[in-house]
Amino acid sequence: MVSDLAVSIWVSISYVDLKPYFTKLFLNFVVKKAMDVGGKEESNITTSSVTETRESEGSAGVAEVDSIEEEKPQNVDVAVENIEGDVETPKPQRQPTSEYTLVCIGEYPIKILAEHEHEGQQILIDKSSDEIRKWITDTYNSDDVLGLDASVETHFWHQILPYLTQNADLITRLRNRLLDNKHGVLTVSSSWDGIGSALMPTLISCTKEWNMNSVTIALLPSKLQPSEAHFNAFSSLGSCVSKENATLILLGRDQLNKYVGVERKGAVMKGKVFLDCLAEIALAKTTFVRELCEMSSSFGVKAFTVMAATGASFKIFGSLENILDSTLFRPLLSFNLSSALLLYVLLRIPMHLKEVLGRDKVELEIAHWFKEKAVLKSIHVTEPIYVEEVNDRVDLIMIVGGFDLASVFFPMEKKIDAIKAQATKQGSIKEEEWKEIKKGLMG
Repeated sequence: MVSDLAVSIWVSISYVDLKPYFTKLFLNFVVKKAMDVGGKEESNITTSSVTETRESEGSAGVAEVDSIEEEKPQNVDVAVENIEGDVETPKPQRQPTSEYTLVCIGEYPIKILAEHEHEGQQILIDKSSDEIRKWITDTYNSDDVLGLDASVETHFWHQILPYLTQNADLITRLRNRLLDNKHGVLTVSSSWDGIGSALMPTLISCTKEWNMNSVTIALLPSKLQPSEAHFNAFSSLGSCVSKENATLILLGRDQLNKYVGVERKGAVMKGKVFLDCLAEIALAKTTFVRELCEMSSSFGVKAFTVMAATGASFKIFGSLENILDSTLFRPLLSFNLSSALLLYVLLRIPMHLKEVLGRDKVELEIAHWFKEKAVLKSIHVTEPIYVEEVNDRVDLIMIVGGFDLASVFFPMEKKIDAIKAQATKQGSIKEEEWKEIKKGLMG
Protein backbone atom coordinates (compact mmCIF):
# COMPACT_ATOMS: atom_id res chain seq x y z
CA MET A 1 0.00 0.00 0.00
CA VAL A 2 1.27 3.46 -0.93
CA SER A 3 1.89 5.60 2.10
CA ASP A 4 0.04 8.85 2.73
CA LEU A 5 3.30 10.74 2.23
CA ALA A 6 3.84 9.17 -1.19
CA VAL A 7 0.30 9.99 -2.22
CA SER A 8 0.77 13.58 -1.04
CA ILE A 9 3.98 13.89 -3.06
CA TRP A 10 2.29 12.36 -6.12
CA VAL A 11 -0.67 14.75 -5.91
CA SER A 12 1.58 17.77 -5.54
CA ILE A 13 3.32 17.00 -8.86
CA SER A 14 1.45 18.61 -11.74
CA TYR A 15 1.00 17.23 -15.27
CA VAL A 16 3.40 19.86 -16.51
CA ASP A 17 6.04 18.58 -14.07
CA LEU A 18 5.60 14.92 -15.09
CA LYS A 19 5.44 15.35 -18.85
CA PRO A 20 9.19 15.95 -19.41
CA TYR A 21 10.01 13.05 -17.05
CA PHE A 22 7.91 10.43 -18.89
CA THR A 23 8.84 11.85 -22.30
CA LYS A 24 12.51 11.27 -21.55
CA LEU A 25 11.84 7.70 -20.31
CA PHE A 26 9.93 6.95 -23.48
CA LEU A 27 12.67 8.37 -25.71
CA ASN A 28 15.28 6.37 -23.82
CA PHE A 29 13.28 3.20 -24.43
CA VAL A 30 12.74 3.89 -28.15
CA VAL A 31 16.34 4.83 -28.88
CA LYS A 32 17.84 2.05 -26.79
CA LYS A 33 15.62 -0.57 -28.41
CA ALA A 34 16.50 0.71 -31.85
CA MET A 35 20.21 0.52 -31.07
CA ASP A 36 19.99 -2.93 -29.54
CA VAL A 37 18.24 -4.57 -32.47
CA GLY A 38 20.11 -2.66 -35.15
CA GLY A 39 17.12 -2.75 -37.43
CA LYS A 40 16.53 -6.53 -37.28
CA GLU A 41 13.22 -7.86 -38.57
CA GLU A 42 12.23 -9.69 -35.40
CA SER A 43 12.14 -6.42 -33.44
CA ASN A 44 8.95 -4.35 -33.26
CA ILE A 45 10.94 -1.08 -33.32
CA THR A 46 13.66 -0.56 -35.93
CA THR A 47 15.72 2.41 -36.97
CA SER A 48 13.50 2.80 -39.99
CA SER A 49 10.36 2.74 -37.85
CA VAL A 50 11.84 5.45 -35.62
CA THR A 51 12.37 7.61 -38.72
CA GLU A 52 8.83 6.87 -39.92
CA THR A 53 7.51 7.81 -36.50
CA ARG A 54 9.33 11.10 -36.75
CA GLU A 55 7.80 11.86 -40.14
CA SER A 56 4.25 10.94 -39.13
CA GLU A 57 4.48 12.86 -35.86
CA GLY A 58 6.05 15.86 -37.59
CA SER A 59 3.03 16.11 -39.89
CA ALA A 60 0.77 16.15 -36.83
CA GLY A 61 2.60 19.11 -35.29
CA VAL A 62 4.79 17.06 -32.87
CA ALA A 63 8.52 17.80 -32.64
CA GLU A 64 10.64 15.82 -35.10
CA VAL A 65 13.06 13.07 -34.02
CA ASP A 66 16.45 12.85 -35.72
CA SER A 67 17.11 9.62 -37.58
CA ILE A 68 19.65 7.23 -36.09
CA GLU A 69 22.63 5.98 -38.06
CA GLU A 70 22.73 2.18 -37.99
CA GLU A 71 26.44 1.80 -38.54
CA LYS A 72 27.46 4.16 -35.69
CA PRO A 73 25.26 3.61 -32.63
CA GLN A 74 25.33 6.48 -30.16
CA ASN A 75 25.16 6.52 -26.42
CA VAL A 76 21.48 6.47 -25.45
CA ASP A 77 21.64 9.61 -23.30
CA VAL A 78 23.43 11.53 -26.06
CA ALA A 79 20.83 10.46 -28.59
CA VAL A 80 18.01 11.51 -26.33
CA GLU A 81 19.66 14.88 -25.71
CA ASN A 82 19.91 15.39 -29.47
CA ILE A 83 16.24 14.59 -29.83
CA GLU A 84 15.23 16.93 -27.02
CA GLY A 85 17.42 19.67 -28.44
CA ASP A 86 15.23 19.81 -31.55
CA VAL A 87 12.02 20.27 -29.61
CA GLU A 88 10.72 23.80 -30.01
CA THR A 89 8.09 25.03 -27.61
CA PRO A 90 5.86 27.54 -29.39
CA LYS A 91 5.04 30.70 -27.46
CA PRO A 92 1.32 30.44 -26.65
CA GLN A 93 -0.92 33.32 -27.60
CA ARG A 94 -3.33 34.81 -25.10
CA GLN A 95 -6.67 33.01 -25.01
CA PRO A 96 -8.82 35.52 -23.16
CA THR A 97 -12.49 35.27 -22.36
CA SER A 98 -14.63 38.08 -23.73
CA GLU A 99 -16.68 38.28 -20.52
CA TYR A 100 -14.31 40.95 -19.21
CA THR A 101 -12.76 43.74 -21.25
CA LEU A 102 -9.85 46.03 -20.40
CA VAL A 103 -9.36 48.80 -22.97
CA CYS A 104 -6.03 50.68 -22.82
CA ILE A 105 -5.75 53.96 -24.73
CA GLY A 106 -2.46 55.76 -25.19
CA GLU A 107 1.22 54.86 -24.96
CA TYR A 108 1.55 55.50 -21.22
CA PRO A 109 -1.12 53.05 -19.95
CA ILE A 110 -0.40 50.50 -22.70
CA LYS A 111 3.26 50.18 -21.67
CA ILE A 112 2.22 49.68 -18.04
CA LEU A 113 -0.72 47.31 -18.44
CA ALA A 114 0.48 45.21 -21.38
CA GLU A 115 3.41 43.84 -19.37
CA HIS A 116 1.11 41.41 -17.55
CA GLU A 117 -1.91 39.41 -18.56
CA HIS A 118 -5.21 40.42 -17.02
CA GLU A 119 -8.58 38.77 -16.67
CA GLY A 120 -10.56 38.77 -19.91
CA GLN A 121 -9.66 40.34 -23.21
CA GLN A 122 -7.32 43.30 -23.40
CA ILE A 123 -7.65 45.81 -26.25
CA LEU A 124 -4.88 48.31 -26.98
CA ILE A 125 -5.60 51.54 -28.88
CA ASP A 126 -3.30 54.30 -30.10
CA LYS A 127 -2.42 56.20 -33.26
CA SER A 128 -0.43 53.43 -34.96
CA SER A 129 -0.83 49.64 -34.82
CA ASP A 130 2.84 49.22 -35.70
CA GLU A 131 3.90 51.42 -32.81
CA ILE A 132 1.72 49.50 -30.35
CA ARG A 133 3.31 46.20 -31.42
CA LYS A 134 6.74 47.62 -30.53
CA TRP A 135 5.57 48.12 -26.93
CA ILE A 136 4.05 44.67 -26.36
CA THR A 137 4.98 40.99 -26.52
CA ASP A 138 4.04 38.74 -29.43
CA THR A 139 1.55 36.84 -27.25
CA TYR A 140 -1.13 39.37 -28.21
CA ASN A 141 -3.49 38.49 -31.02
CA SER A 142 -3.70 40.88 -33.94
CA ASP A 143 -7.31 41.66 -33.01
CA ASP A 144 -6.11 42.97 -29.64
CA VAL A 145 -4.35 45.90 -31.34
CA LEU A 146 -6.44 48.74 -32.79
CA GLY A 147 -4.58 51.63 -34.38
CA LEU A 148 -6.06 54.78 -35.84
CA ASP A 149 -3.63 54.15 -38.71
CA ALA A 150 -4.57 57.33 -40.53
CA SER A 151 -2.82 60.44 -41.73
CA VAL A 152 -4.38 62.84 -39.27
CA GLU A 153 -2.93 65.30 -36.77
CA THR A 154 -3.18 63.96 -33.21
CA HIS A 155 -1.90 66.81 -31.03
CA PHE A 156 -5.38 67.89 -29.95
CA TRP A 157 -8.71 66.16 -29.38
CA HIS A 158 -10.51 68.50 -31.78
CA GLN A 159 -8.25 67.30 -34.63
CA ILE A 160 -9.29 63.67 -34.11
CA LEU A 161 -13.01 63.94 -33.34
CA PRO A 162 -14.00 64.91 -36.92
CA TYR A 163 -12.07 61.93 -38.25
CA LEU A 164 -13.79 59.54 -35.82
CA THR A 165 -17.17 60.95 -36.85
CA GLN A 166 -16.51 60.53 -40.56
CA ASN A 167 -14.62 57.23 -40.39
CA ALA A 168 -16.29 54.65 -38.18
CA ASP A 169 -13.81 51.83 -38.86
CA LEU A 170 -12.02 52.00 -35.50
CA ILE A 171 -15.26 52.15 -33.51
CA THR A 172 -16.77 49.32 -35.57
CA ARG A 173 -13.76 47.10 -34.94
CA LEU A 174 -13.96 47.87 -31.23
CA ARG A 175 -17.66 47.10 -31.10
CA ASN A 176 -17.08 43.74 -32.78
CA ARG A 177 -14.58 42.88 -30.07
CA LEU A 178 -17.11 43.69 -27.35
CA LEU A 179 -20.09 41.74 -28.68
CA ASP A 180 -19.91 38.96 -26.07
CA ASN A 181 -19.02 41.23 -23.16
CA LYS A 182 -20.95 40.36 -19.99
CA HIS A 183 -19.33 42.21 -17.09
CA GLY A 184 -18.79 45.62 -18.66
CA VAL A 185 -15.81 47.57 -19.95
CA LEU A 186 -12.95 48.98 -17.88
CA THR A 187 -11.08 51.64 -19.85
CA VAL A 188 -7.72 53.07 -18.80
CA SER A 189 -6.67 56.12 -20.78
CA SER A 190 -4.22 58.98 -20.71
CA SER A 191 -6.06 62.30 -21.02
CA TRP A 192 -3.19 64.54 -22.11
CA ASP A 193 -2.68 63.27 -25.68
CA GLY A 194 -4.99 63.77 -28.64
CA ILE A 195 -5.95 60.10 -29.02
CA GLY A 196 -6.95 59.54 -25.38
CA SER A 197 -8.70 62.88 -24.96
CA ALA A 198 -10.78 62.30 -28.10
CA LEU A 199 -11.59 58.64 -27.52
CA MET A 200 -12.64 58.82 -23.85
CA PRO A 201 -15.89 60.77 -24.39
CA THR A 202 -16.47 58.92 -27.67
CA LEU A 203 -16.33 55.49 -26.02
CA ILE A 204 -18.54 56.60 -23.14
CA SER A 205 -21.20 57.55 -25.69
CA CYS A 206 -20.67 54.34 -27.66
CA THR A 207 -20.99 52.00 -24.68
CA LYS A 208 -24.28 53.68 -23.77
CA GLU A 209 -25.51 53.12 -27.32
CA TRP A 210 -24.36 49.49 -27.16
CA ASN A 211 -26.10 49.03 -23.78
CA MET A 212 -22.88 48.21 -21.91
CA ASN A 213 -21.69 49.36 -18.51
CA SER A 214 -18.33 51.10 -18.56
CA VAL A 215 -15.94 52.67 -16.07
CA THR A 216 -13.11 54.90 -17.28
CA ILE A 217 -9.87 55.39 -15.35
CA ALA A 218 -8.63 58.76 -16.61
CA LEU A 219 -4.99 59.68 -16.02
CA LEU A 220 -4.51 63.43 -15.49
CA PRO A 221 -1.34 65.19 -16.69
CA SER A 222 1.59 66.11 -14.51
CA LYS A 223 2.06 69.72 -13.51
CA LEU A 224 5.31 69.58 -15.46
CA GLN A 225 3.63 68.76 -18.77
CA PRO A 226 3.02 71.61 -21.26
CA SER A 227 -0.24 73.52 -21.55
CA GLU A 228 -1.47 71.51 -24.55
CA ALA A 229 -1.59 68.40 -22.33
CA HIS A 230 -3.74 70.24 -19.77
CA PHE A 231 -5.97 71.66 -22.50
CA ASN A 232 -6.64 68.14 -23.86
CA ALA A 233 -7.33 66.77 -20.39
CA PHE A 234 -9.62 69.62 -19.32
CA SER A 235 -11.59 69.48 -22.58
CA SER A 236 -11.90 65.70 -22.60
CA LEU A 237 -13.00 65.32 -19.00
CA GLY A 238 -15.44 68.21 -19.30
CA SER A 239 -16.98 66.40 -22.26
CA CYS A 240 -17.01 63.09 -20.36
CA VAL A 241 -18.79 64.55 -17.34
CA SER A 242 -21.48 65.96 -19.61
CA LYS A 243 -22.34 62.40 -20.74
CA GLU A 244 -25.32 60.89 -18.96
CA ASN A 245 -23.72 57.51 -18.30
CA ALA A 246 -20.19 58.66 -17.44
CA THR A 247 -18.41 56.94 -14.53
CA LEU A 248 -14.86 58.25 -14.15
CA ILE A 249 -12.00 57.40 -11.80
CA LEU A 250 -9.46 60.24 -11.82
CA LEU A 251 -5.80 59.56 -11.06
CA GLY A 252 -3.12 62.25 -11.09
CA ARG A 253 0.09 61.34 -12.87
CA ASP A 254 2.21 63.13 -10.28
CA GLN A 255 0.49 61.30 -7.40
CA LEU A 256 0.70 57.98 -9.24
CA ASN A 257 4.45 58.37 -9.74
CA LYS A 258 4.90 59.04 -6.02
CA TYR A 259 2.86 56.05 -4.85
CA VAL A 260 4.67 53.51 -2.66
CA GLY A 261 3.17 50.21 -1.53
CA VAL A 262 4.02 46.53 -1.29
CA GLU A 263 3.33 43.72 -3.76
CA ARG A 264 1.75 40.42 -2.72
CA LYS A 265 5.14 38.69 -2.55
CA GLY A 266 6.70 41.42 -0.44
CA ALA A 267 8.56 43.47 -3.06
CA VAL A 268 8.25 47.25 -2.94
CA MET A 269 5.59 48.62 -5.32
CA LYS A 270 6.60 52.00 -6.69
CA GLY A 271 4.85 54.53 -8.86
CA LYS A 272 2.88 53.59 -11.94
CA VAL A 273 3.03 49.86 -11.12
CA PHE A 274 0.05 50.60 -8.88
CA LEU A 275 -2.05 51.12 -12.02
CA ASP A 276 -1.49 47.48 -12.97
CA CYS A 277 -2.46 46.39 -9.44
CA LEU A 278 -5.64 48.48 -9.53
CA ALA A 279 -6.71 46.97 -12.86
CA GLU A 280 -5.95 43.46 -11.58
CA ILE A 281 -8.10 43.85 -8.46
CA ALA A 282 -10.94 45.60 -10.31
CA LEU A 283 -11.12 42.88 -12.96
CA ALA A 284 -10.99 40.13 -10.33
CA LYS A 285 -14.30 41.45 -8.98
CA THR A 286 -16.72 40.62 -11.80
CA THR A 287 -19.42 42.91 -10.41
CA PHE A 288 -17.15 45.94 -10.11
CA VAL A 289 -18.07 47.83 -13.29
CA ARG A 290 -21.80 47.22 -12.90
CA GLU A 291 -21.90 48.14 -9.21
CA LEU A 292 -19.87 51.33 -9.55
CA CYS A 293 -22.00 52.42 -12.54
CA GLU A 294 -25.16 51.79 -10.51
CA MET A 295 -23.82 53.86 -7.60
CA SER A 296 -22.79 56.63 -9.98
CA SER A 297 -26.20 56.70 -11.66
CA SER A 298 -28.24 56.46 -8.45
CA PHE A 299 -26.57 59.47 -6.81
CA GLY A 300 -25.74 61.50 -9.91
CA VAL A 301 -22.02 61.37 -9.14
CA LYS A 302 -19.75 60.94 -12.16
CA ALA A 303 -16.23 61.45 -10.82
CA PHE A 304 -14.34 59.30 -8.31
CA THR A 305 -10.74 58.85 -7.24
CA VAL A 306 -8.76 56.25 -5.29
CA MET A 307 -7.30 56.00 -1.81
CA ALA A 308 -5.28 52.81 -1.44
CA ALA A 309 -3.06 50.62 0.70
CA THR A 310 -1.43 47.66 -1.05
CA GLY A 311 0.36 44.71 0.51
CA ALA A 312 -0.14 46.06 4.04
CA SER A 313 0.90 43.46 6.63
CA PHE A 314 -1.98 43.10 9.07
CA LYS A 315 0.42 41.98 11.80
CA ILE A 316 2.73 44.97 11.34
CA PHE A 317 -0.06 47.56 11.08
CA GLY A 318 -1.92 45.93 13.96
CA SER A 319 -5.42 47.00 12.87
CA LEU A 320 -7.54 47.98 9.90
CA GLU A 321 -7.74 51.50 11.30
CA ASN A 322 -3.98 51.91 10.96
CA ILE A 323 -4.13 50.62 7.38
CA LEU A 324 -6.88 53.15 6.66
CA ASP A 325 -4.78 55.93 8.16
CA SER A 326 -1.91 55.06 5.82
CA THR A 327 -4.06 55.83 2.75
CA LEU A 328 -4.01 59.52 3.69
CA PHE A 329 -0.26 59.69 3.04
CA ARG A 330 -0.41 58.44 -0.58
CA PRO A 331 -3.47 59.95 -2.31
CA LEU A 332 -3.89 59.30 -6.04
CA LEU A 333 -5.36 62.74 -6.63
CA SER A 334 -5.20 66.10 -4.91
CA PHE A 335 -8.80 66.61 -3.77
CA ASN A 336 -10.93 67.70 -0.82
CA LEU A 337 -11.86 64.52 1.10
CA SER A 338 -14.34 66.36 3.35
CA SER A 339 -16.55 67.07 0.32
CA ALA A 340 -16.81 63.38 -0.68
CA LEU A 341 -20.26 61.76 -0.76
CA LEU A 342 -19.80 58.15 -1.88
CA LEU A 343 -17.49 55.25 -1.11
CA TYR A 344 -16.99 51.94 -2.92
CA VAL A 345 -14.45 49.51 -1.41
CA LEU A 346 -12.49 46.63 -2.94
CA LEU A 347 -10.55 44.34 -0.58
CA ARG A 348 -8.14 41.47 -1.30
CA ILE A 349 -6.99 39.36 1.64
CA PRO A 350 -5.64 35.86 2.38
CA MET A 351 -8.31 33.27 3.11
CA HIS A 352 -7.04 32.75 6.67
CA LEU A 353 -7.98 36.35 7.54
CA LYS A 354 -11.62 35.81 6.53
CA GLU A 355 -12.91 35.84 10.11
CA VAL A 356 -10.80 38.81 11.18
CA LEU A 357 -11.59 40.96 8.14
CA GLY A 358 -15.05 39.81 7.13
CA ARG A 359 -17.20 42.12 5.02
CA ASP A 360 -19.50 43.26 7.84
CA LYS A 361 -16.62 44.07 10.19
CA VAL A 362 -14.77 46.00 7.50
CA GLU A 363 -17.86 48.00 6.57
CA LEU A 364 -18.49 49.11 10.16
CA GLU A 365 -14.88 50.01 10.78
CA ILE A 366 -14.62 52.03 7.55
CA ALA A 367 -17.87 53.84 8.36
CA HIS A 368 -16.47 54.74 11.78
CA TRP A 369 -13.17 55.90 10.25
CA PHE A 370 -14.94 58.23 7.81
CA LYS A 371 -17.26 59.63 10.48
CA GLU A 372 -14.99 62.58 11.28
CA LYS A 373 -13.67 63.00 7.74
CA ALA A 374 -16.70 63.24 5.44
CA VAL A 375 -20.49 62.99 5.50
CA LEU A 376 -21.03 60.03 3.19
CA LYS A 377 -24.39 59.28 1.62
CA SER A 378 -23.52 55.70 0.73
CA ILE A 379 -20.83 53.11 1.54
CA HIS A 380 -20.58 49.87 -0.40
CA VAL A 381 -17.98 47.34 0.74
CA THR A 382 -17.75 44.40 -1.64
CA GLU A 383 -17.19 40.83 -0.52
CA PRO A 384 -13.40 40.52 -0.20
CA ILE A 385 -11.41 38.76 -2.89
CA TYR A 386 -9.88 35.81 -1.04
CA VAL A 387 -6.52 34.39 -2.10
CA GLU A 388 -4.81 31.21 -0.94
CA GLU A 389 -1.66 32.71 0.54
CA VAL A 390 0.18 32.18 3.83
CA ASN A 391 1.08 35.87 4.22
CA ASP A 392 -1.08 38.48 5.97
CA ARG A 393 -1.05 41.17 3.27
CA VAL A 394 -4.12 43.34 2.79
CA ASP A 395 -4.94 45.18 -0.45
CA LEU A 396 -7.44 47.98 0.21
CA ILE A 397 -8.86 50.06 -2.65
CA MET A 398 -11.27 52.83 -1.59
CA ILE A 399 -13.00 54.54 -4.52
CA VAL A 400 -14.25 57.89 -3.29
CA GLY A 401 -16.76 60.01 -5.24
CA GLY A 402 -18.79 63.20 -5.13
CA PHE A 403 -15.97 65.52 -4.07
CA ASP A 404 -15.63 69.09 -5.36
CA LEU A 405 -14.34 68.92 -8.95
CA ALA A 406 -13.77 72.66 -9.29
CA SER A 407 -10.90 72.58 -6.81
CA VAL A 408 -9.25 69.82 -8.85
CA PHE A 409 -9.52 71.54 -12.24
CA PHE A 410 -9.15 75.21 -11.28
CA PRO A 411 -5.31 75.14 -11.51
CA MET A 412 -5.58 73.40 -14.88
CA GLU A 413 -8.03 75.99 -16.25
CA LYS A 414 -5.64 78.84 -15.47
CA LYS A 415 -2.89 77.10 -17.45
CA ILE A 416 -4.86 76.66 -20.69
CA ASP A 417 -6.30 80.13 -21.35
CA ALA A 418 -3.92 80.93 -24.23
CA ILE A 419 -4.45 77.62 -26.08
CA LYS A 420 -8.23 77.80 -25.59
CA ALA A 421 -8.28 81.33 -27.03
CA GLN A 422 -6.24 80.22 -30.04
CA ALA A 423 -8.48 77.18 -30.68
CA THR A 424 -11.58 79.38 -30.50
CA LYS A 425 -10.08 81.97 -32.85
CA GLN A 426 -9.22 79.26 -35.39
CA GLY A 427 -12.72 77.85 -35.21
CA SER A 428 -11.55 74.50 -33.81
CA ILE A 429 -14.04 74.86 -30.95
CA LYS A 430 -17.07 77.09 -30.46
CA GLU A 431 -17.70 79.31 -27.47
CA GLU A 432 -20.94 77.50 -26.65
CA GLU A 433 -19.16 74.15 -26.80
CA TRP A 434 -16.46 75.43 -24.45
CA LYS A 435 -19.06 76.71 -21.99
CA GLU A 436 -20.57 73.21 -21.76
CA ILE A 437 -17.12 71.67 -21.23
CA LYS A 438 -16.31 74.15 -18.49
CA LYS A 439 -19.71 73.80 -16.82
CA GLY A 440 -19.23 70.09 -16.25
CA LEU A 441 -16.01 70.63 -14.29
CA MET A 442 -16.34 74.05 -12.75
CA GLY A 443 -20.10 74.23 -12.16
